[in-house]
Amino acid sequence: MYLKYFVLVLILIASKVSAIEPYTGIICVDKKKTIKLEFFFKEKGPGLTKVFKRIDGQFLEVGKIVGQKPGSFTLWEDKNAYKGIDFAWHLDKVTGLMRPVILSKSMKKMKKMPDPLSCRAESFWY
Repeated sequence: MYLKYFVLVLILIASKVSAIEPYTGIICVDKKKTIKLEFFFKEKGPGLTKVFKRIDGQFLEVGKIVGQKPGSFTLWEDKNAYKGIDFAWHLDKVTGLMRPVILSKSMKKMKKMPDPLSCRAESFWY
């Protein structure tokens, strides 16, 4: 009887165990709490960090980080936000405010820029 448990414990100890760690991201809301955006960032190699956004309950890749200064700000593309517009978000890491940015001129114009959003860090299991 004890031999069976001993063998089972040895098998469990000898087997490789791995765990999935959560991704760190941000949740951003407007002042009225009517708009909520969720992003997380996944490093794909030196100098390349992919950006994922929750869309219809799923995290989808929407761009990459295009600029950052540690402890100060992060700037990333959001190719899903406005089709045909080179759109990005600028997160001020000191104040936690995320503001919209147009990266380059295009034929398509925005009627109104989105309001700044207040952000907080969050962990996502994806």
